[in-house]
Amino acid sequence: MTLDRVVDRGTDYGDTGKVCALGSALVHPLGSLTKNEPHRALVIAEGTAALCAEEAAWEGELDAARVKHNAMALGDGRAPEITDARLRAERAHTLAAARFEAAFRQAEEAFGPIGTGDCPKIKEKDEFAYLFALVSGTLALLHDRSGGAHNEVPMDRLSAVARGAACLDDADWWSAPSALQGASWATIPGSGPADVDPWAMLDEAAARGEASGVRVARAIEVLIAANNGRDDILRPALRAHAASLQAVDRNDDWALLDAYAYEVSLQQSDALWTAETGHRTETFGKLPGDDAPTAPVGPDPFAGGDPFGAPAPEPEPPNPEETP
Repeated sequence: MTLDRVVDRGTDYGDTGKVCALGSALVHPLGSLTKNEPHRALVIAEGTAALCAEEAAWEGELDAARVKHNAMALGDGRAPEITDARLRAERAHTLAAARFEAAFRQAEEAFGPIGTGDCPKIKEKDEFAYLFALVSGTLALLHDRSGGAHNEVPMDRLSAVARGAACLDDADWWSAPSALQGASWATIPGSGPADVDPWAMLDEAAARGEASGVRVARAIEVLIAANNGRDDILRPALRAHAASLQAVDRNDDWALLDAYAYEVSLQQSDALWTAETGHRTETFGKLPGDDAPTAPVGPDPFAGGDPFGAPAPEPEPPNPEETP
């Protein structure tokens, strides 16, 4: 009952910093309860605690990209700074992966193995914890790979998440379940139905989710596109997320999740901006190169000179006296 009240109130506030601090503070007290260990509560506590480490990993990545860009632009030797920022990011990724993985494992203690056999019987009030665990399991794998795979999160995790996502009603959860399925099938080619384009599925789920004011599915698309090097998917998805923020009000009942979705997309936008300009996003939804001048089409109208310049002086008439 306490968990239900905390989650119900906590998701109303779009401040992930406070939530990650709360999760970090609750993990050990909850884990010390030896009688009827509160696995559902630990799913939320471990997963939200991971947000702190995730933020540190993001900042480390931006620092490394910024130093690399500036070193190339200025021509100075700053390889040790790049290496240090990269290592700092990897350590934070490893910590985030461990916490997200702990959230996923707590869910398996509560609901049974995820993605194997039949769907578990999930009470309506527990569906959020189950969805949160699926997202945490996905993030555990992505962060573990970015951190050097020290947590050994299994590579088949995405397939397990995709199967587990089928146990939730897509309409009830802002199309996030189908986005998780599309994410798995896009990352592991050939793992999904032969007649389904996973990238199109991801984009469609993102568009449906945006209409609810909870843009988790769009953030999943952005994250998976970035991790798969699909810049052609990433850039339109970032623009769509920004446009949705202008067109659709945030769902106040799930403000926290929509805020986190925005932070995920903003981070990927920051990564693009920093790699190309040396600094983070100026305006979310605008990307480097969007305002680049285009080459003229057809003959150059100014080939004959500057039409706005001063006219060339006319030749003076010949002096009759100088005529031979």
